[in-house]
Amino acid sequence: MTMSGKISPEKISGMRLRRRQMLWALQWIPVLFLLLAACRGQEPPTPTAPPVATVNDEQIGVREFEKRLEEQTALVKSKATLKPEQLTSLKEEVLNRLTDEKLILQRARELSLTVDDVETEARIGEIRKDYSVESFESLFGNDGIDYPAWKKALQKRMLLEKVIAQDVNAKVQVTDGEAELYFNANRKVYESAQRVRVAQIVIRDRDRAVGILKRLKAGEDFGKVARAVSIGPEAERGGDLGFFERGTMPEAIDRVVFSLPVGKLSRVVRSPYGFHIFKVLEKDETRGRNFAEVKEWVRADLRKLKEAEEYERWIEGLKAKAEIRINRPLPDGPMLQPVKKATPSAGAGKN
Repeated sequence: MTMSGKISPEKISGMRLRRRQMLWALQWIPVLFLLLAACRGQEPPTPTAPPVATVNDEQIGVREFEKRLEEQTALVKSKATLKPEQLTSLKEEVLNRLTDEKLILQRARELSLTVDDVETEARIGEIRKDYSVESFESLFGNDGIDYPAWKKALQKRMLLEKVIAQDVNAKVQVTDGEAELYFNANRKVYESAQRVRVAQIVIRDRDRAVGILKRLKAGEDFGKVARAVSIGPEAERGGDLGFFERGTMPEAIDRVVFSLPVGKLSRVVRSPYGFHIFKVLEKDETRGRNFAEVKEWVRADLRKLKEAEEYERWIEGLKAKAEIRINRPLPDGPMLQPVKKATPSAGAGKN
C-alpha cells in the first residue's frame, strides 16, 4: 500500500470487508452463531464419495463441504432465493475458506502450535459474558448444540487465530510517520460527524404528552417542565441529553432531532420507552480533527489494513507451495440436489 496515495472511504470499507472475509477465523462477534450449525445433527462422512478437493493429500470431503455451504447460505439468504451465479460464487468462497483452513492447520503442525484446555476455558468464559447463565446453558443439551463438538470447533478456531497471529500479525508494524501520512491522505474518514445537543421530556401516556407539548408551545420553560414531569433519568438536568452523533439514537428519533432547527420543539414521538418531546439546544456541524486527536484510531485502522495485505501474501504463498486438486463440478448440497440439472462428470484438476 502506498502511504502517500489517497484511499477513499469506500475502498477502506471494502478492504475491511475483504479482511473480515479472508480472516474468517478471526471473526469474534458471531462465534457462537457460526458454530451452531456445525455442531447440530453430526453425521458420519460418506466413505464412497470422492473428496471435493485434496490439500497436500488432506481431503475436503463432500459432507464437510456441504455442511459449510449450508451454514454460509443460511447467513446470506434462503437457498430457494439464491440465483445460480450467486450460488456458484458462494460455493467457490466456501471451497477457498476450507482450503485456507486446511493450509493453516497444516502450518500449525509445522510450528507445533496447539490450543490447550486452559486457553479454551478462558475463551468460553469470555463468550459467557455476552449471555446470562440460563441463556448460555440453554443452548446445549436436549435438541440444542452438542457441547463437546462445539468446544472442539472452538478450539480449532482458536488454533487458526494463533497461527495467523504468529505468522502474519506479529510481523506487521505501524510507525507514527506511516500513520500520519495515512491520516493526511484520508482526512475525511476521520472528520467528526454532525452532533446535536438535545433536551427531552418522556411521558408514558400519549394524551398527557400532547397536553405538555401545548403548555410548552404556550411559553412554559422546557427545563422546569422536564424536571417536574419527565420520567427520564436526565430529568434532573432539565431533560438535557448532551451532545450525540447521528446513529446514536433510534432512527425515528434521529430523523426528528437532526431535522429540527435550534430552539424548536418536536412533535410527540413514540418509542419503546414512552412518548417524547424534544428540543434542540445546540448543533455542532461536521468538523475536521487533527492527527493528535485521532492518532490511535488511525494507527489501528492502518494496522488492520496492513495485516489484511500481509495475510493475502502469506496465504497465497502457502497455496503456491501446496498441491491442491479439486474435483469439479462442486456439490450443490442436499437441499438443492432434487432440482439440480444433470451435468457431465468432471475429473480432478489442478487448482
